[in-house]
Amino acid sequence: MAPNTGRLVYTGYWNDYLVEIEDSGDHRSLYFGARSLQGRMSLANPHDLVLSYTRYMAAALLVKATLKNILIVGIGAGSLIRFFLHHFTQCQIDAVDYAPQLITIAKDFFHLPDNNQLSVYCADGRSFLQDSSDKKYDLILIDAFDDRGMAATVYSEHFFSLCAEALAPDGVLSCNLWSDDGVRLAEIKTILADYFEGCLYLPVPDHANIVAIAMPFPIPWPRIYLKRKEITSLSRCYNLNFRRLIKVAKQHNINFFKRIWLR
Repeated sequence: MAPNTGRLVYTGYWNDYLVEIEDSGDHRSLYFGARSLQGRMSLANPHDLVLSYTRYMAAALLVKATLKNILIVGIGAGSLIRFFLHHFTQCQIDAVDYAPQLITIAKDFFHLPDNNQLSVYCADGRSFLQDSSDKKYDLILIDAFDDRGMAATVYSEHFFSLCAEALAPDGVLSCNLWSDDGVRLAEIKTILADYFEGCLYLPVPDHANIVAIAMPFPIPWPRIYLKRKEITSLSRCYNLNFRRLIKVAKQHNINFFKRIWLR
């Protein structure tokens, strides 16, 4: 639970749950229920990824650097949308959220763009993929939460099977996982392993979030083990600490002996 330390700019209700938007310094934050933080934006640099878990979701760029078609399930404060539209000016993004009130809030308070690159759909993520065409995505980002946790219809075997079908052969899925139920997290990891050949798990330091990066091919470690100059260039380009992201990927996904072999 986050304390109320800033200026409230919006108070409303969604599905009988309190929704608040607060400005504090350079940050505008979205809260559900009992001060459950759902999104945050820099007012000076809206395209920056402020919350740590969103930066870890962007670690998918280590695996897939060229993006044309992106699917985002769960709009929230629109952080991932603004980031990818800013850095990939030729990409097309389909953004899906089942709550019309939250889409309106993202437009009114969080600079959700209105341009030809972005198509916003008010729908359940699973229903959207069931009803979609044969369009293939280079990147699918999943961040579908309410104040109770992971959306049940999205974090399910059926949904992840649809994601696997919707990914391009060299595409990547980046998924925010959060739950205090270890059994539930283990179930999701098993499902991902069933539908994706390669899976990276990145625990977000000092948070309960785990970001899963899944792909229909083996983890391309030679691509992830970047040279110092490449890491510096990538970090400056996206304003992200890729050195830290790579370190976490190594520590939590390969053993010591394989790390030595890959050097």
